[in-house]
Amino acid sequence: MRTLKIMLLASATSLAAFAAQAADAIYQAPEAPAAAESYSVPAGNWSGAYVGGGLTYDFGKFTSSTNGRDAKGLGGTVYGGYNMQSGSIVYGGEADISYAGEDGNAGSQAPVGALKGTQGVNGSVRGRVGYDLNPFMVYGTAGLAVANHKLEGGGANDEKLAAGYTVGAGVETFVTDNITARVEYRYSDYQKRDFNLGNSTISRGFDDHSVKVGMGVKF
Repeated sequence: MRTLKIMLLASATSLAAFAAQAADAIYQAPEAPAAAESYSVPAGNWSGAYVGGGLTYDFGKFTSSTNGRDAKGLGGTVYGGYNMQSGSIVYGGEADISYAGEDGNAGSQAPVGALKGTQGVNGSVRGRVGYDLNPFMVYGTAGLAVANHKLEGGGANDEKLAAGYTVGAGVETFVTDNITARVEYRYSDYQKRDFNLGNSTISRGFDDHSVKVGMGVKF
C-alpha cells in the first residue's frame, strides 16, 4: 500500500508539472513582428552625359515682313550634353543642331521687289539649370544660337550665317532608368545680315519660336 501511494503521488506530481508547461506554451504571448522596413522613392539621378533627338515646330519672322510670323516649318533636331547634380539642383551644358526649312515673306525692297527668306540649318550652345522633382525636372536654358539664312528676290539669292541668342524652358522626365523624354520651348533672335542680291545690298534679321519634343539616352 505504501508503495502504491508513493507511485500515485509521483504520477500526480508529473502530471501537474506537464500541465503547467502546457499552459505556459498555450498562453505565452507571441513575439511582436519585426518592424516593416520603410520605403522611399529613390532620388532621381540626372548626372552624366546624354544624347537625344526629336521633332520641332518653328514659326518665325524676317524683319520688314508685313505678313507676321509666316515662316513656318516642321523639322527635326539632335542634341547632347552633360549634367551635374547637387541635391535637387541640376546644371550643365547642352548643344543641338536642327533643321526645319522655315520660309516666308521677307518684305520687299526696290529695285529687287518682293523678297523670300528661309532659315535652314540652325544650332545652339547653351547652359541649363533645372530643379529635380523626381521623376520630373523643370529647367531653363539660354545661350548662343547660330543659323543659316537665305534671301531671294529679283532672280538672285544670297546666304549668310547669323548669330544670336536663344532662351527657353522645358520639362524632362525619366521613362526608364536611362531613357528620358522632354518638351521644350525656345525663343531665338538672330542678328541682321547684309545680303547681296544683284546690285543691291539688303539687310534682314530673323527671330523665331520653336517647340521641341524629344527622347534621349543618359549614360
